[in-house]
Amino acid sequence: MFVQAYRHHDRAHIATHFYGGKIMAKRQAAALVTCFLILTTSLPSAWATSNDMSANDGPSLEETLAFIKDTWEACATMHSGLQRMIAKDGSLWHMDRMAKVDVVVIPPSALKIVTRLNELRKLSGIFGIQSPAEKVQEFDLNALSPNVSPEREGENINLYGIRLRCARGACVTEWLASLAIPGKPMHELKTGKVVVTSLEELVYEDQGPKDKPGEKKGEIYIPVCDIASLESLSKAFHHAISKVGAKKPLF
Repeated sequence: MFVQAYRHHDRAHIATHFYGGKIMAKRQAAALVTCFLILTTSLPSAWATSNDMSANDGPSLEETLAFIKDTWEACATMHSGLQRMIAKDGSLWHMDRMAKVDVVVIPPSALKIVTRLNELRKLSGIFGIQSPAEKVQEFDLNALSPNVSPEREGENINLYGIRLRCARGACVTEWLASLAIPGKPMHELKTGKVVVTSLEELVYEDQGPKDKPGEKKGEIYIPVCDIASLESLSKAFHHAISKVGAKKPLF
């Protein structure tokens, strides 16, 4: 009887152990499901709150656009001097760039960039190409990709610029007009025989930029005066574009 009682007690203990384990497992599973539901409902709102907070950090959009405008105003007329460059085919070029950039803020988030530019390129000091022009480019920040590209033509070369790309399609409208020096033949100007010494001496060859139809572009390149301004403008544009909620390109 003692053995039977012991066996009965032992079976009861084992049954209690396994069934109790199943009950405990069910309770743990239910707790995990509850935690999962809490996480899935709370995390998206937490992420949204985090994104909103990051978008609201830093200077306002108005302050950032004013900074962009003031930085190019401080650059004034940019003159690189003759820079030695090696082309992809190994040929030796020299380039001298003069540029003046004016920025007009169009509230709430659009910009008009007016760039007066002359680039004199010489191949091995013999063949020359010169292309004085004025560009007017308009775009809204909310159509741009936040992936801003600061660019330098090469190592130890004083040629800087910032490249902005549209997130989708062509979002930049560009007007272009050729410039000339009064009383000087255009052929001699285009071949570098007549050298541009001041952007102020240039006039429109025939019509102003906006007298012609604009052309849609998928990106914009803007000259910058030095490396410090290039870094500051890159950060400012990234901040401003993120501020207006622009989306990254699909691919």
